[in-house]
Amino acid sequence: MKLTLGIILPFALTLVFTGGLRLGLGAERGARLAGAAVITGFLIAWAIVWRPGWMPSDPFTRIGHIALGALLMGVLVDTVIRRRFATVIAAVAVVAVSVTASVTGTLMPRGPLPADTLILTGGLIAIALAVLARLDRLRADTTVVLVITAMLALAVAAVAAVAHDVPLSITAVMLSLSLAAYGVIAALIPLPVGDAIVLGAGATLLALVWALAATHPAVRPALLLLPLMLFADGTARRVPLPKARISGLLFPVVLAGVAALPLVLAAAVAYVTAP
Repeated sequence: MKLTLGIILPFALTLVFTGGLRLGLGAERGARLAGAAVITGFLIAWAIVWRPGWMPSDPFTRIGHIALGALLMGVLVDTVIRRRFATVIAAVAVVAVSVTASVTGTLMPRGPLPADTLILTGGLIAIALAVLARLDRLRADTTVVLVITAMLALAVAAVAAVAHDVPLSITAVMLSLSLAAYGVIAALIPLPVGDAIVLGAGATLLALVWALAATHPAVRPALLLLPLMLFADGTARRVPLPKARISGLLFPVVLAGVAALPLVLAAAVAYVTAP
């Protein structure tokens, strides 16, 4: 039942929210706000399927809080500030708060942190910002950033499935389906990929990876392979496609296929390392 709801709800909710915002608010305002539908649809579906409660007591329940915080910051930048410096500040704020909460288990650590904790926190912040920066660069092409982000979520789902973590696996699939639903609307009506998606989906993805790494340390070597997917577009663009309209339909398939190679490799490594 949870698997069925996890497949249907995020896709359907995101599809409805995206179309409703775009058509209801118009070409300009609706397009700016439509990106919020991705994480909104994901969060509502996630809350219905898993009923995680309000307290972020563990890495799994913190996924929703991180996603919500990143969504709000992204919407603020998309609709109110709309400046490049605001995107940078929002990304640093989201990552710093999310990583600190993930590593320490609290937003406000009591007392000075040990040196090893500070080093771990700083390293994870640097990695997370590098991932978001790459997604930010990719969003110039709506298809590329949506496909790669969705495939990253599927890769997390695959590794979690190998580790027999059903809640995390289905949650990652839910994020991928929300991104796919936005992509369907974007294929019919031109829509940008704003900060609500880059920050929202990016931070949610990082929260999923952290939850998986913290809960199943044995699969950490597999997770190190996932950043390779961020550069799949370069290889996909070198694949010769027919010089016709069908190439626009074939390219996302080719891109997903190229991104699937690190996915399969990560799953294989997790199969070897996981108990």
